[in-house]
Amino acid sequence: MPATGNKSYYPLSLSIRLHADGFSFFVCDPQTSSLVRGEHFRRSDSVSLAQQLQQELCKPDYFNSQIDQAYVLICSPSTRVPLEEFHRDEASPLYGLTFANEEMDSLRVAYTIQPQLESVELYAIPSDVEETILQFYPTARFFASRAMLMERLLRYDEDVPLTGARRMFLCPEENGFSLYAFADGHLRFANCFATENNTDSLYFALNTWQALGFQALTDHLTLCLAVTDDLEALRQSLSEYLLHVDVLTHNDLFPRVPLTREKQVPADLKALLLNRL
Repeated sequence: MPATGNKSYYPLSLSIRLHADGFSFFVCDPQTSSLVRGEHFRRSDSVSLAQQLQQELCKPDYFNSQIDQAYVLICSPSTRVPLEEFHRDEASPLYGLTFANEEMDSLRVAYTIQPQLESVELYAIPSDVEETILQFYPTARFFASRAMLMERLLRYDEDVPLTGARRMFLCPEENGFSLYAFADGHLRFANCFATENNTDSLYFALNTWQALGFQALTDHLTLCLAVTDDLEALRQSLSEYLLHVDVLTHNDLFPRVPLTREKQVPADLKALLLNRL
């Protein structure tokens, strides 16, 4: 509820991140780019995701008049088309063709337009989940997870250029990783790979590197944002083949903002908040 008495009122935002194991809520102060509260919810076996969301959104911590904007980040399969070739009426058929195993009757295909990348990211939202969120926040804005991270990586690629060399980004995900490459301010390559071990990751990364014509002695492969034991092992394996294997931290990608220090806030959500707010 809004503050009363001698306490001043200031608006907050609620970010809802939907991912494979459940969902997370993050209440942030847009004026200071800082986290007010965050909470993770594992997927329940007893109720649907929409019902579980409704139960949690009923709580005053996450539904009150001080929260004036809601953002929803969807971590689901996605694909992309060039902006100049995008037609809204083709979004659903194209997504269904790309992900033929998805049950399209229960999904609404949405898209995130990225003018900076001249690209449109197509993704899907369960219809009942979308309806539940809109009951509480009718003006909620929905975004594709990878689209937000790509925008931030493009900005970093432009702000920290390599002299006479190119850069490919490798970003860990829940069940694998994604690869991105930019050239002259444009998206050159973006794809994700499901992997079970570092051998698979090494194979996909090096094959993509070779297919794009990157050079082992001059170009850079940059590992993004999560320096875990597995990622360090992958870095060492990649270093046997590539001269420049760098690590990009949250502090590098999101400098000088309080939200950077919040380890529980994932990189795609930081990118959403700092790109859009």
